[in-house]
Amino acid sequence: MAKTNKIQNEDKLFKRALQIGSKMAEMQGYKLTEESASLSLKTKALYLFLVQVRQIAPLPEDKQDGQSLKKRIALWMYNALPEGDPLK
Repeated sequence: MAKTNKIQNEDKLFKRALQIGSKMAEMQGYKLTEESASLSLKTKALYLFLVQVRQIAPLPEDKQDGQSLKKRIALWMYNALPEGDPLK
């Protein structure tokens, strides 16, 4: 997959990544955010957690905007899914 292409089902992949990433963090003793937290806060918290546990490579500081974080998290989820998953 080329870096400039839009990921198919990016929104669905991102939503699943939020669910799975939150469960992973909980299993390791972290509570990422409150349920009432904004989506941007949840995105940043999940991104930082995934970087800390070395699931994804960190983005440069100047590229850490909301859309870039969302795309990086969705790509992580895409790569983590088994072949044949409906989101792949």
